[in-house]
Amino acid sequence: MRTAMAEAVVGDDVLDGDPTVGRLEARACEWLGKEASMFVPSGTMANQIAIGVWTSPGDEIIVESSCHVLSFESGAIGALHGVQTRTLDGDRGALDPKAVAAAIRPDFVHCPPTTLICLEQTHMSSGGSVLPMACFEGVAVGAEAGVPVHLDGARLAHATVASGLAAPLWTQHVASVSLCLSKGLGAPVGSILAGDADFIERARRIRK
Repeated sequence: MRTAMAEAVVGDDVLDGDPTVGRLEARACEWLGKEASMFVPSGTMANQIAIGVWTSPGDEIIVESSCHVLSFESGAIGALHGVQTRTLDGDRGALDPKAVAAAIRPDFVHCPPTTLICLEQTHMSSGGSVLPMACFEGVAVGAEAGVPVHLDGARLAHATVASGLAAPLWTQHVASVSLCLSKGLGAPVGSILAGDADFIERARRIRK
């Protein structure tokens, strides 16, 4: 690994980009089944960039009550984005689709707009539980109300091994996904954030 790092072809991300990182991002798109991706130093940064893309100050996002973005990202949802959370208790991390649908706020001046739903695969606080596909399929109803779903897929590689289901089968139900390279691959650092090309273009600006 040290030899590969020392011998890697490098470039300037501000100018034409780093060719080695570019190959990594292209490979991540293939593995995740997404159009575009972006390398970042950490999973927390990937999740917070996604929240920044999908929300504006005063918005509300729906999260599971013990999820990583709420419990272990140092209050960044409020500190960075001015966004509040609506928490729902899950079954080992899995949200009830009916509860999610009921939690989406009405278009009413006295209510914060619901602009994002977050899932976590695998669910860390439940000991690495693999959320069932039915949860993904059901929660995707949020998209029908115009609410995107972001997947904190820090351990998505573990879920693919445990379930036998390829990553695109999980990510087809979400608008954006993060993936920790330091977990499933044991890389020394780094995460991927993926979605469509427009999402990643906006994500690059927030990363900056």
